[in-house]
Amino acid sequence: MRLRILAIAVTALVASPAFADEEYNTDLVIVGSGTAGLTAAAYAAQNGIKTIVLEKLANTGGQLSVIEGTYAVESSLQHNQMVGLTKDKSFEETMDYSGWKANPALVKRIIDNSASNYQWMIDSGVAMGPLITDTVDGHRVYHTYAGHAPGPQAIGVLTNIIDKNGGKIFTETPGKKLLLDKNGKVTGILAHNDLKGDVTVHAKAVLMATGSIANSVELLKKFAPQLSINGTPLKSIALKHNTGDGVKMGLDVGAQTANTDLVIGESLVPTNTVYAEMYTSQVMMDAYMMLKAHSLWVNSSGSRFLNEGLAGDFTIVNNALLNYGNQAFVIMDDTKRKDMMFGSGSDTNYFTMYDRGQKVVNFDKVIKDGQKRGYAFKADSIEELAKKMGVDEAALIATVKRYNQLASEGVDKDFAKDPQFLKPLLTPPFYAMKGDSTICDMGGGLKINQKSQVIGANGQPIKGLYAAGATAGGMYGDNYPYIDPGFASASAIATGRFAVQDMANTFLSKEIK
Repeated sequence: MRLRILAIAVTALVASPAFADEEYNTDLVIVGSGTAGLTAAAYAAQNGIKTIVLEKLANTGGQLSVIEGTYAVESSLQHNQMVGLTKDKSFEETMDYSGWKANPALVKRIIDNSASNYQWMIDSGVAMGPLITDTVDGHRVYHTYAGHAPGPQAIGVLTNIIDKNGGKIFTETPGKKLLLDKNGKVTGILAHNDLKGDVTVHAKAVLMATGSIANSVELLKKFAPQLSINGTPLKSIALKHNTGDGVKMGLDVGAQTANTDLVIGESLVPTNTVYAEMYTSQVMMDAYMMLKAHSLWVNSSGSRFLNEGLAGDFTIVNNALLNYGNQAFVIMDDTKRKDMMFGSGSDTNYFTMYDRGQKVVNFDKVIKDGQKRGYAFKADSIEELAKKMGVDEAALIATVKRYNQLASEGVDKDFAKDPQFLKPLLTPPFYAMKGDSTICDMGGGLKINQKSQVIGANGQPIKGLYAAGATAGGMYGDNYPYIDPGFASASAIATGRFAVQDMANTFLSKEIK
């Protein structure tokens, strides 16, 4: 709460509502002030580009308030710490992860500029933290912010840059409709402020940076109907104001979309709970980690469906769950309980908030809470457990029997799970945790090229229209590259800067290096 108050206070120093029925003329108007919009606006302001930012909320920052770090390759910090990963190697791995469905020119440019974008943040005054990896045996590409979250310090730095260089930020003023000339070029935007009325901003270019479609039921049903449980869109833990505003406005002027069904997931999260609980309750945080254990996973039919050793890669987990109604159970016995509480601890990490090997001390409290709320079950036999879970008894018995046989042989002939995680379930009581696949954010939007230009129905850029960050599509293909921690924020920073560079060159005859 204190961080939020500070963020609002910083914003109040530099942002003010727009005036009634007034018109503005500027070089660039940016719609949205999250990671992509705020960094792009600061970058534009530094380079003498007249900029107006429209933000529909009362404060700036968006996703920049909560992210923990950003991806970069061949940074100065990596060089100092002898990290040998190259841009070319990271590009190869990222494209392979996407099945080469991502836009290779765009991905290559994001990766090639990741270190300079990271350095720009530092040079601009944003405080950064340690270099880590948050994936098992992963590359150290995750450049954290000071305190593991940018929060008010980064938002304050960037908004101050905008203010001191003559930029304007209009809060509580959402964009409503793009303005076009007779040739179809975007020439500005119509916005609205509830207290002040309509605001028209004429500009040489518009950058859409309004966030994702993660909380638009309309767009999720249209573009990603498979991301549902019994016809209801998956629970979204994205920022509530990510309702696809920029995507809708782009569609209205004939823009194409890309990868609008791509979910950036959180793996399984406890059924019948609210995501915010994990920030205030260590019991709920432990519940999240129990649902990431490398024990036996079964679907709603009681059958095993994946290599549980991959539970730390949330993209893989979400993809696997798509085939089974986006719900599953994690089965454990009392031996696993004792190991998680007193032995080897958690099998994986949860970004920077929970360490691999951390003791799951609230295991028993989680089970007790889950029994009341319908996300945890406990029984003295597998038969009884199946009944409480509501799955086919014979199917679950057969699944556990087969799993125990593989464990006794020390070889997972079914899914090639690492033998170190292949432990039998023999010791009662037995436990089951029920979880839902959940949307952390969506990773697609308006289709862009490597210059962040939005592509129209004819396959050509819509002149004067750009998109960045979660409003844009094409950076990931069908899979968010979980092997690249912080790639979403790196993409947001990069695509916003690409848009500024191109509009400066195209509309101001100004080259920004």
